[in-house]
Amino acid sequence: MIRYVRLKTAVLTAFIILCFVWMRVNHLSSCDGTREKISLPQNTFCRFYFNRTQLLIETHSGKVLTKKNTRLVTAVDCKRIIEGQKEEIANATTWMTNHSKITIPDAEYLNLTSDCKAYKKVRGFVDFIVTEEEKQFPIAYSILMYQEVEQMERLLRAIYRPHNIYCIHVDLSSPQEVHNAVNAIAGCLDNVFVVSKKETVVYAGFSRLQADINCMADLLQKNREWRYFINLPSQQYPIKTNQEIVKILQIYNGANDIEGITGHRMLPYRFKYVHKYVQQNREKATIHRTNQTKSDPPHNITVVKGSAYGIFSRNFVHFIIYDEKARDLLEWCKEVYSPDEYYWAMLNHNPHLGAPGSYKGPPDEKRWLAVFAKWDEPCQGKYVRGVCVFGVGDLHELVGREELFVNKFHLTYQPLALDCMEEWLYNRTLNSEIVDLDFYRKLPFILK
Repeated sequence: MIRYVRLKTAVLTAFIILCFVWMRVNHLSSCDGTREKISLPQNTFCRFYFNRTQLLIETHSGKVLTKKNTRLVTAVDCKRIIEGQKEEIANATTWMTNHSKITIPDAEYLNLTSDCKAYKKVRGFVDFIVTEEEKQFPIAYSILMYQEVEQMERLLRAIYRPHNIYCIHVDLSSPQEVHNAVNAIAGCLDNVFVVSKKETVVYAGFSRLQADINCMADLLQKNREWRYFINLPSQQYPIKTNQEIVKILQIYNGANDIEGITGHRMLPYRFKYVHKYVQQNREKATIHRTNQTKSDPPHNITVVKGSAYGIFSRNFVHFIIYDEKARDLLEWCKEVYSPDEYYWAMLNHNPHLGAPGSYKGPPDEKRWLAVFAKWDEPCQGKYVRGVCVFGVGDLHELVGREELFVNKFHLTYQPLALDCMEEWLYNRTLNSEIVDLDFYRKLPFILK
């Protein structure tokens, strides 16, 4: 028996060495296939098999014996970048300048998913480290996307666990290749599905809000007892492991985490006037403000602004879908500019409505931890529509944030930023690292 164990360990160790040499020879540079010679499926297969093999050696009876930092990115030292070392950040910037990003064409996913078992192995949807505590606390997600299937897939992989459930909303106006690719991915993963009713999402229009509600309704119909719902765009990324998210949501104990803004930041022109869709052509519409004054919200609801994204208890989602007051407010929001930035907040910050998990204090005093984004702050990446698209120089700050997700990354802009985030999150999961939970236990909005 001892001889067998030694022989097995020797074989696995030899495979790791050969795989590492193979990656070096073929100029493996990142975890998503930014490389020069090899094909992505081979590259990714080696990476994930390498990690699982290393995990077998490092663990015994489910316990990590030695804390390890696994290198998924070899072009630069992500650990040093995460630590904020300027020399390595400069090296990464130079490397990205000299190497173009190679992405997976959307149509390629039909080939990758032709064998689901191989797809899940090659693209990293197998062998997850999951505790019993996580299994007993399933989470529901929606992911809203329009393009770049690979970026959506990488977000999905980061938050994926077999006991969670995921609804993907693909914009109805997306290219057919995108729809085909996402359908194929969902077809390989039992707990991932495409929303039953797709919307043509218009910027700042009601369709953006309706897309999330469609996913909510579908998730409630599924026979899964998930505890919380989190809505995401495909350009967000988690900065907490699934285990950490579960522990934090257990502390929330049914409270929602929804932003609340009052005062001068509410942008009153958005809800003081009626807004209508204006069709530019057969495929494109925009939102236009009319001169017609809009009525006050129903049921003595006070207008509160917030974010399109949040963390919602299951009971709150049920309230949204089935409560008459919630549906009346939804109807009122149809003529509001960016109604997704008002609807969740108004339900959560008007306690007389009786929405489960709502906040009873002044909205502006509630700390919002669902997602972190930079608006008009120092940004080491670039700004798009006033929001920072993160670069490698931002990572040191991001990993120290208390929020659960950050927004946003672009797949082809400073791609090492997303690569290094993926490596960092992988290692935190591998080593079962847990953020200091005392911060969350002291939050004033959690339910005791």
